[in-house]
Amino acid sequence: MRITHRMMTQSVTRNLTNNLASLEKTATQLSMGRLFDRPSQDPVGTYKVMRITGTGLFRNEQYRRNIGEGITWLTVTEDALADTIDVMQRLRELAVYTANGTFTAEDRKMVAPEVKQYLEHLISIGNTEVNGLYIFGGYHTQARPYTIDGDTVSYEGDNGQRKAEITPGQEITFNLTGTEVFGETELFEIVNNMYNALINNNGELLGSDVLRDLDQQLTNLLQYRAEIGARMARLWSTEERLANEYIHLKEFRSKIEDIDVAEAITQFKMQENAYQAALSTGARIILPSLVDFLR
Repeated sequence: MRITHRMMTQSVTRNLTNNLASLEKTATQLSMGRLFDRPSQDPVGTYKVMRITGTGLFRNEQYRRNIGEGITWLTVTEDALADTIDVMQRLRELAVYTANGTFTAEDRKMVAPEVKQYLEHLISIGNTEVNGLYIFGGYHTQARPYTIDGDTVSYEGDNGQRKAEITPGQEITFNLTGTEVFGETELFEIVNNMYNALINNNGELLGSDVLRDLDQQLTNLLQYRAEIGARMARLWSTEERLANEYIHLKEFRSKIEDIDVAEAITQFKMQENAYQAALSTGARIILPSLVDFLR
């Protein structure tokens, strides 16, 4: 087969184009840090990256946001319960103290203002809020769940449970309602009865019904505090597991789409040298033809 000048020119041009295309592809990968930027370049890899990003990473991030919100609510709830327990224990001490038969009517009246202040403090605990949302109101988080009119305390909330998904198919309730913690208004009524017993010098009531009711409320509060602690432990454990899962998903995605920078730079340098060599070789091969000498 006769090799013509035209054939040599076409071959050199084709090889230069191929070398330049390879050089451009590697340069693009280096500039992006990824092996592909269009689905057509790696359909399987694109599908895997989309699943990892959409189903894996985004969902993982949402679960961790839910857990973060839950931990905040539960932490504030636990603090409120701890404060309530402290107040109730102090009230129990006062009930035992003032039920003593040696106490006079004047002595009990002197203790009554302290009990009244504790009642108001307990109502303020019932109206605890997080970022403007009242934690003991159930679904009614925009308005105060507890109001007081004279000696009457009213509950304006409901029994709604605020739940969030923390892993696929698993939800957790991160609120307690006023009905659960305070028996709706029962706890406040007990404290108010204690106040009235002090005012009316009823030592027998203080040592029987009031003391019994305070003990029942304390038992209830301690049980819910333990439950809140268990929920928080579960959230912390799940959060740690999701954080590790997030790292593994990022590594998995990186293995699919990210380039090996050192290898890519080496490959780019080799392709650049090949391109330069092709240019130099082409310039030597494409010599002047006979027509150039006959002019």
